[in-house]
Amino acid sequence: MKIVIAGGDSQAEFILSMFKGKENELIVINGNRQVTDLLLKRCCVPVTCGDPWRKYILEEAGVYDADIFISLCSVDTDNFASCLLAKKVFNVKKCICVVNNPKNVDIYKKMGIDSVLSSTYLLAQSIRNESSMESLVKTLSIDNDKINVTEFTVLSRHFIANQKIRDIRFPNKIASIAAIKRDYQVIIPNGDIVLQPMDVLLYVCAPENSAKVSRFLSMETMPTKVKKAVEKKAGARKKAEQ
Repeated sequence: MKIVIAGGDSQAEFILSMFKGKENELIVINGNRQVTDLLLKRCCVPVTCGDPWRKYILEEAGVYDADIFISLCSVDTDNFASCLLAKKVFNVKKCICVVNNPKNVDIYKKMGIDSVLSSTYLLAQSIRNESSMESLVKTLSIDNDKINVTEFTVLSRHFIANQKIRDIRFPNKIASIAAIKRDYQVIIPNGDIVLQPMDVLLYVCAPENSAKVSRFLSMETMPTKVKKAVEKKAGARKKAEQ
């Protein structure tokens, strides 16, 4: 696919990490010279420096007939203008933009933007040092609430802390861990990754399963089934070493 990512900083880097190396043609546009240099260095993709709502910048970047145009600018109207220009002038098939004001979601959709995402997260009241489960979970609904992308922060008291992903028996049938944010890094997970306290897991699931997955991740005591499986695996490994 031909994918255009316009604006954003850490969001743009995260999306690039998800799509890079999967036979996608990635086009990056950013109006901030510092961010442009950072993305060029970290992601090793060509970046056009300029405002994505300017026609000549989109021409220079070569966005004609792109499959997806994602606008991540900090100003809602800039995202709207960028997407509308990409769709009407450059024949982009699907335009997606992020908005800060949730009220703009319906307005922008009615005005021709294919998908509009509100960046407003559902946050609970935080407590000092360690937050309650609700405040550790942030959810963003995509595509008319068909999919939830949820952030979960791992704390030292959670049983999953300091465990390999393959050993926690994550409910893969109803959800999938898409990425792990650790400090300033974005890690694409595999079974051998050890989850560390303060890691932020991004998992994808249907809305009706989000709470169930969050409850699983928030457990402080390792479930009996998981414990038995870990002990069995450790016993087999010890026996093999002997």
